[in-house]
Amino acid sequence: MSEPSIEQLRMLLAVQAEGSLTAAAEVLQVSQQAVSQRMRALERGCGLALFERAARGTTLTPHGRLIADWARNLVDSMDAFTVAAESLRRDSQAQLRVAASITIAEHLFPLWLIASGSRANAAHVELTAVNSAAVIEAVRDGDAEVGFIESPQPPRRLEHRRIAVDEVIVVVAPRHPWARRRRLDLDVLSSTPLVMRESGSGTRTTVEDALGRAGLTLARPAAELSTSAAIRAMVISGGAAAAMSELSVRDDIAAGRLVKVAIDAPAFTRPFTAVWDGGRNLSPAARSFLDVARSVGGGTPPDSADPPAS
Repeated sequence: MSEPSIEQLRMLLAVQAEGSLTAAAEVLQVSQQAVSQRMRALERGCGLALFERAARGTTLTPHGRLIADWARNLVDSMDAFTVAAESLRRDSQAQLRVAASITIAEHLFPLWLIASGSRANAAHVELTAVNSAAVIEAVRDGDAEVGFIESPQPPRRLEHRRIAVDEVIVVVAPRHPWARRRRLDLDVLSSTPLVMRESGSGTRTTVEDALGRAGLTLARPAAELSTSAAIRAMVISGGAAAAMSELSVRDDIAAGRLVKVAIDAPAFTRPFTAVWDGGRNLSPAARSFLDVARSVGGGTPPDSADPPAS
């Protein structure tokens, strides 16, 4: 016995329900000849007479009715499988899991989300806000399809795309002694305990890398806080200095609540970078969101020569 196809079984059920090959062909929107050929092939494959043909139509033999009963279970199972698989496909396209570093999550992600939501068939985006090291881990583990980090160097074994450029600056309250200095030496900065983000954050890594290029190391922080909002509040209310994203304190500097300290060194710049696993195909939702993030940006625009997403 040769294995019947699911199309043959669907035709068998249609012939049983409609009472003729011609009526079954109309329901299935195929030719009567196609139904006749498939049913003869099904009979040959089963080695059984499945149909009784008469002038009034076509009915099933006892063997044909038994085969049809079994076929119905198979066809129903195949239909359930198709519906479930399609549901998963739609869910994968409609759901987008994103991990973003704290600065990006707080200051850029809302802009990207608004712009993305204005597009047709916008995905439902689920955001996890963690530091850059945790973002990279989430993408590698498959817990996030796309990540956004602030680290100076792109991670190994992940595809990446620069979104914008940010500057890490040193800020103090207006009454802090550094607020009146024209320029601060790097060695003074490196030896002073600052209020900082935790180890693994892009902000902290940017400062550590800049000091390292000058042969200096960062002093043990005066405090380690997990959000820019907490650092801002501590600096504004006390006498500490902090290294923060310029993006996160732009309004405070303009309002006079914080003062940017001039450093005797090149600017501490770092990219905002999208990362994803190149071994997995990006979903349409992920590609669309990457396009939105790059077009909206939020920091300094990236170099136009940056490679596009693959």
